[in-house]
Amino acid sequence: MTTTTATRTRRTGTGNAELVLLPGGTATPAPGRGTTGPEPWITVNVRPTGSFGRDDVGRLRTLLDAVAACASIVVLDLRSARLRSPHAVEVIDEAGAALEARGGCLLCVGADADARARLAGCRHAVVAAPEASPSEPA
Repeated sequence: MTTTTATRTRRTGTGNAELVLLPGGTATPAPGRGTTGPEPWITVNVRPTGSFGRDDVGRLRTLLDAVAACASIVVLDLRSARLRSPHAVEVIDEAGAALEARGGCLLCVGADADARARLAGCRHAVVAAPEASPSEPA
């Protein structure tokens, strides 16, 4: 019994990939060719500034929805932001859930004690412990 295979080059989003056509019409990437390894990571750093209350949550949601849709990791730097509304925390956790569902992560850094307390209930966003500093206890 003789098995024949043929190769065919197919255009993909990352360039040309050589495929081996197997009996039955299935195709597989040629060994050592056309595979680029794991998908590259995209990290987005977001640093909101100001006080986020209920009326301001819409813009925060729009921003986090956009970056969560395309990034692998979102670093949300809260050093210059105050989270006045539980709705802001919900938006952050929802973006964390979207990233987590795709294998990514939302990491909150620079949160003050009040923000850390508000974010304590998040199930999907990771809140980094503060750096030790003489002005604010950890």
